[in-house]
Amino acid sequence: MTTYSIYAKPNDAAGAIFLPDSFSWGAFVFTWIWALWNRMWIVAVLVVSVMLIASALPAVPQFLLALGVNIVMGLHGNDLLGWSLTRRQYSEIGLSNGGSLEEAELRFYADVTDAPATASPRPVNHDVLGLFGHKS
Repeated sequence: MTTYSIYAKPNDAAGAIFLPDSFSWGAFVFTWIWALWNRMWIVAVLVVSVMLIASALPAVPQFLLALGVNIVMGLHGNDLLGWSLTRRQYSEIGLSNGGSLEEAELRFYADVTDAPATASPRPVNHDVLGLFGHKS
């Protein structure tokens, strides 16, 4: 069963984006192309920059650096996509579990429709014990 982070723009839970908390094979294989496809401009520039720097290295370190970038993108690609979405005024409105994306969507929207009509999804607070101040 996979956990999905759910991102949506304010007052638009119907247009939510579900990001799995799992390895991203697309980000692992296609790295900067995957980042551009998902409109992650900063991440794409960083990946291309590292790859250009790696091209100046001998063959073995170049391969190891490229492999390292691919592994990092595979492991953290969906987290970086979530970060990119928050930069585009999305907020994390919840989590959902499911064996597939469809099951996670059904569970999330079933909970949303069971909620009172006046309630809106509340953003998830990621402050660790309140140690890092309040965002304004």
